[in-house]
Amino acid sequence: MPRFCRTALGLGLLLAAGCRIEDHTPTGSRHDEEAVQALVSRYARTLSDRDWTGARALFWPDAIYTGPMLPLPGSGHQAVPIDLALGMIARRVEGVDTGRFDVRVLRTDYRQYRDLAAVWLTTRRVLPVAGSVADGEWIEHLVLRRIGGEWRILTVAATTSRRGGVRGSR
Repeated sequence: MPRFCRTALGLGLLLAAGCRIEDHTPTGSRHDEEAVQALVSRYARTLSDRDWTGARALFWPDAIYTGPMLPLPGSGHQAVPIDLALGMIARRVEGVDTGRFDVRVLRTDYRQYRDLAAVWLTTRRVLPVAGSVADGEWIEHLVLRRIGGEWRILTVAATTSRRGGVRGSR
């Protein structure tokens, strides 16, 4: 019996040594995640507030926007410098009341590896369309880079959500 107990104990120790708890915590600190989430919130808020200078300050100089310039399906996707994209949005909503243009964050999914972070962002957008308003969910993928301790956005890729879609004019 003692030999059986030693064998069982040895086998148990061998199995225990082979087990390890997997850690899927994103690399980076809690401070990094808070900084990126705050930047993403400012991104939506500056767009809603039509603070184009504030929005531009969230991006690196050579940032790119990729996505539909109009909220209608099949309206085409373009990759353009962020200055051009913000300028187009600003011209489109110029003079439009606050009830006809809004961007709100519904959900975020954050990942980080060292000085690179990615955020999948689900937003609800209200946009002016042909004298009316269209609202719906958008999916945006933001890639952010930390340089010199400062996080800013490198790229935004956006599309309308199939689930929420653009719900048409109201």
